[in-house]
Amino acid sequence: MKQALIIGLSVLTLSSGAAIADRDGQRGYDRQAHAEKRFERMAEQLSLTDNQQQALRDIQAEQRQAMAQVHAETRSKIASVLDSEQKEKMAALQTERRERWQQHAERRENRAERTGNERRRGDKPRRHHRTQS
Repeated sequence: MKQALIIGLSVLTLSSGAAIADRDGQRGYDRQAHAEKRFERMAEQLSLTDNQQQALRDIQAEQRQAMAQVHAETRSKIASVLDSEQKEKMAALQTERRERWQQHAERRENRAERTGNERRRGDKPRRHHRTQS
């Protein structure tokens, strides 16, 4: 049970990191440092021993390799279905998406710098709910 919990939390940690778009190259964001902080926080909250931490790091490394292989295979399969014109169009669409994401991230960062309200871990987004009458 304990091992299943640790593996489950490890997968959850990995999946939350995978949900974050690839931000390498953006100002002020160090993906590796962010992942390390998340891992350290989890290790502290669970009071993991050094052996458990190493086991989780090994599991995460194995998972990253497996995901990279799945992504490469998926890209290859998609490319095998598309003709050359479609491949060019897909590459252009991916470039556009990356550029839009970059602009979005920069606007978000600029807004946080202007207001001094960068979200911290644990902060919940503000949601305005109507009260029912």
